[in-house]
Amino acid sequence: MNAFNTQILRPMKSEMPHPVFNWKGKRILIVEDDYVNYLYFHEILSGANACLIRAVSLQEAFDMITSAIRFDLLIINTSLPGNENCRSIKRMKMLWPDIRVIAIAGCDCNGRNRNCYQTGCDTLVNQHIDYSEMMSVVDELLAIVR
Repeated sequence: MNAFNTQILRPMKSEMPHPVFNWKGKRILIVEDDYVNYLYFHEILSGANACLIRAVSLQEAFDMITSAIRFDLLIINTSLPGNENCRSIKRMKMLWPDIRVIAIAGCDCNGRNRNCYQTGCDTLVNQHIDYSEMMSVVDELLAIVR
């Protein structure tokens, strides 16, 4: 007899169906240096058929944005080294004014929020955002670039 009380954990089934998202042909650049955080966002977004590309540093993101690759959405961690006061978002928006930007914040810092919006961020979300909220935010911003 097993001395441990074990359970198989299964996801809870929602009574309301989740909307189906299809972002085929869209490119999303995720600028995240923490691998676990990147995996979280990749897991959330990967089912919608978008092309997900990761940059691990701001320099890598700038190199990608200035290359011939076109991105429809930028998801950027606001606490990356070199991103004080969200200056990198402003620089990226100057290079590519039409790109939509979601800033990911680890904490709700009022100064950071204000700076991100002033530099061209379309929305700022907590890094612990849930699946349905993140999908809705991304879908809303991608609808603008369609």
